[in-house]
Amino acid sequence: MLIQENQIKPQIYQAILIHPNISGGRCSGNLFLTASGVFFDSEAINYSISLMNLIINAGGAGNRFVFFRDKDHDNISIYTSDKSVLKNEVIVANRNLNEQVSYAKKMLNKLMLGTLALLGAVVLLIGALYLLKDKMVEGLASQVPVEWEKAAGDKLFTALSLQYNIIQNDSLEKEFVKVAGPLFKQVESQGYKVDLYFVKDPTINAFALPGGKVVVQTGLIENAKSWEEVMGVLGHELAHVTRRHHIRSVINNIGVFTILAATLGDVSALAGTFANIGGDLASLSNSRAFEHEADETGLDYLVAAKINPQGLISFFETLKKEHETKLNKKVEETIDLSFLSTHPSTQDRIDNLKERIKKINLRFSPLPGNFNSFKAVLQKSK
Repeated sequence: MLIQENQIKPQIYQAILIHPNISGGRCSGNLFLTASGVFFDSEAINYSISLMNLIINAGGAGNRFVFFRDKDHDNISIYTSDKSVLKNEVIVANRNLNEQVSYAKKMLNKLMLGTLALLGAVVLLIGALYLLKDKMVEGLASQVPVEWEKAAGDKLFTALSLQYNIIQNDSLEKEFVKVAGPLFKQVESQGYKVDLYFVKDPTINAFALPGGKVVVQTGLIENAKSWEEVMGVLGHELAHVTRRHHIRSVINNIGVFTILAATLGDVSALAGTFANIGGDLASLSNSRAFEHEADETGLDYLVAAKINPQGLISFFETLKKEHETKLNKKVEETIDLSFLSTHPSTQDRIDNLKERIKKINLRFSPLPGNFNSFKAVLQKSK
């Protein structure tokens, strides 16, 4: 070990010595500074540089290291990654080294600023991707052929039909289509063919599968007060189809970078994803944003079909009131409010629909057909 010239124990830094007399050309050891100079200490070799001959700079890969060299020996140097060495009192006290230290710090700060700028750019890029994700997903979904959706919907319906009691009644279907026909036309004009099915099930629900299959459960009809309420729910469900929420949910689940790759590449690369979704669609839930979209688009369809959109609001309000009553009474009912559980009907959504309806300056005629008579026949059907 080198003998120190004063009693104050100097600070030690981990360092590397590059020297032609060392096997391999370099070795690791300890670096410390005294009033006499810079010292490197290791089991293999000891080396020192006087302060008079000392040259300090930053260098190495990305200028990440502080180098100490002897101006008389260019092929020998000591370097450390510990940047605090530039604040060592021996260096700070030597005015002759001020300019070199200042330049070395500038080079090290340049690296730090460059690294921070790169990290910032990466963070901004990732943030932008997530902010733009919804738009990219919607753009991708718009490129997905309707045939893909229909195939996925057919596959899902086949699985669902095994657990549902589907009512076979042509006269009921004709009467329903007579009322819902103008609403169905809004969807069919966008390339979807609506296929209607009635299911014997007490849950208050109706849903549309990707591609246009519509399932109406008897619980919905039995608990509705008018055709307008049923059509309001149906308009909302059909909007999920035309706004391609099923497909957008699937695309959302594949990850933002895969979405970016598909956006910049060929949408056909997603074909394999849709080929296997079938039953998985049943487990997908709509986001709050999708529900708002379906509310607003469904409202537009109702107005275009000249169906009073107040029915959708009154149905939401009835369900909300019944749901709150059941929660307060803490009773169990045989009728499950499935429409509320899968389509969260919040007061905000009701208020939003009311505000939009205020801007509609149209008068709506009552829908054709006797709703109560239709309800009675459906209840008796098997």
